[in-house]
Amino acid sequence: MRIILETPWATLAIQLNFARSSQNTMRSNVFFALSCTALSLIGNAQDGQPTAKATATYAPIDAIVAVVGEGIVLESEVEAQAFAMKAQMAQTGQSMRELTDVQRCNLIEDLLFQKLLVHQARLDSIEVTPAEVMDEIERRLAYYIQMFGTVEAFEAEYGQSVSEWKAEFEDPVYEQLLAGRMQAEINQQVRATPAEVNQRYASTPADSLPLIPEAVRYRELVMQPAITERQKADVRNFLDSIRTLVSTGKMSLTLAASRYSEDPGSKYKGGCYENVGRGQFVPEFEAAAFDTPIGDMSPVFETDFGFHFLRVTDRRGQSFSACHVLVSAKVDPIALEAMGDDMDGVMARIESGESTVEDAILSHSTREETRNQGGRVVNPRDGGTLFGSDELDPNLFFLLNAMEPGEISEPIQLIDDEDQGYWIAVQLEERVAAHRANPTQDFGYFQTLVENELREKQLQKWTLKAIDYTYVRIDPPYDNCTFKNQWTPD
Repeated sequence: MRIILETPWATLAIQLNFARSSQNTMRSNVFFALSCTALSLIGNAQDGQPTAKATATYAPIDAIVAVVGEGIVLESEVEAQAFAMKAQMAQTGQSMRELTDVQRCNLIEDLLFQKLLVHQARLDSIEVTPAEVMDEIERRLAYYIQMFGTVEAFEAEYGQSVSEWKAEFEDPVYEQLLAGRMQAEINQQVRATPAEVNQRYASTPADSLPLIPEAVRYRELVMQPAITERQKADVRNFLDSIRTLVSTGKMSLTLAASRYSEDPGSKYKGGCYENVGRGQFVPEFEAAAFDTPIGDMSPVFETDFGFHFLRVTDRRGQSFSACHVLVSAKVDPIALEAMGDDMDGVMARIESGESTVEDAILSHSTREETRNQGGRVVNPRDGGTLFGSDELDPNLFFLLNAMEPGEISEPIQLIDDEDQGYWIAVQLEERVAAHRANPTQDFGYFQTLVENELREKQLQKWTLKAIDYTYVRIDPPYDNCTFKNQWTPD
């Protein structure tokens, strides 16, 4: 079963709403066929698959190509997925050639499967909240910006501002999350037993067992000065002085944003966001944007990101346009240096035996997520506590690589994701040597293999049953595709 939500290029495949003339990608929210004079791709059946040839004729530039229950598949959705697949190929160094007919048929089957999941999810009253949609949009936006390098490069590639992109992404992301939730419901009962895991291991030839690279398990003791209320007040007062300069015309908001703002998404665009729908930004920001009269500036306000002030440039219904400046409080360098002395004192007590590593972590570590579990760090990849060398911060890798189990490092100073300094010492708990996979050391690996196979079988069974009681229609040229599943009666 080819599952669209789990294909390597699926994170790119939701560009269903992009209107990009440079790529001939059409908006997917057109729910009727638009006709114009164009070079049409006319499908001919060949070996059970459609082929295309250019013919000058009148043809729809966007059309319904399939129906699943109450959902439809548009030609533009197929084109968007085709472009996404080619973009992913380009990212891996492959040429962005045109897709084969077989690949296009696979894309159609992926879309049919997603629409089937969405149709059943609606029948089962499964819900996805607007907040979940926006969280996913933000996550994917961060992925795209990282892929293209800058916000500007991303906007140039797609021909849309970030706010426009977010607004057009809502429906496709909603459907994908809904389909994912339905799929999770189908597979939630799948669990592999120890007997099935051992059987899977026994049935795998020894030379086919993967080599598991060396991994380490470690604890961390982190000490970072807290941001004081005085520091926050200083930042608020500083930003208020910038606001005064802007409001009195002594400095433009564009200059203030480029010089002082810490928001990378708007810093070099005058601090501006356009056509932002309600629910896309944090509540404090939206409250200021909807409460401030158009053309006026808000007072300085605080969010989780720091302190802001904004000017509302437009507001229509449930959307707004605004320009802002963001400044956050930073860890005091003097306080950070003083905490380094405190860290040395803690380490000295550990070395002298006055304190254990566990007690020191519980009493002094400022990183709550690891302090409450004895300093053990959880790998977000699988929820375990083992890390491969490629999963570690390079600074920590070099520390741990030279250590023996039980040893604790000298403290070093690092910078976190929020550009704040902190001190850290690590203790190597265990080093697992590279080895061939086996259920004793790698039970989770074999369990995942078995459960994936069970999920695929269960999903295939569900799909065949759902197709039987769901209306499905596939139009030319894709009705000539040879699909894995029989979507329509012979």
